[in-house]
Amino acid sequence: MAQFTRVNGDFLPLVNYDAGSYTNAGVNATSSGVTVQPQGPKLDFFTITLADVAANGTIALQTIQAIEQLATIMIYEFTDTGTDTLAVAVYPNAAWTTTTLAAAVDAATGGTSSVAATATFTN
Repeated sequence: MAQFTRVNGDFLPLVNYDAGSYTNAGVNATSSGVTVQPQGPKLDFFTITLADVAANGTIALQTIQAIEQLATIMIYEFTDTGTDTLAVAVYPNAAWTTTTLAAAVDAATGGTSSVAATATFTN
């Protein structure tokens, strides 16, 4: 049987959102010599300003689908008050640059966007 070294330890601090199910082996299950990265993967942050398109669910979906061609979205926030923006946190690191992401979003939405390498999330 094939094996691989686990990289997140056994306290199970992370959930793999791409997995079909999530199981916990038990409270405080541990293994010796297993490196744990509790905060999760390194994220890249972007704010995408959608300039020439009307804010709606379809545009947001097209933008998210464009981003997910190369990366997984860990956090996002769509704001349609005044300037239509989508703030995202994605991994893996360096999957997108501001230039390549703007081009992909423009191709997907048919509009013109600008992309900044920062993101602010509100609550």
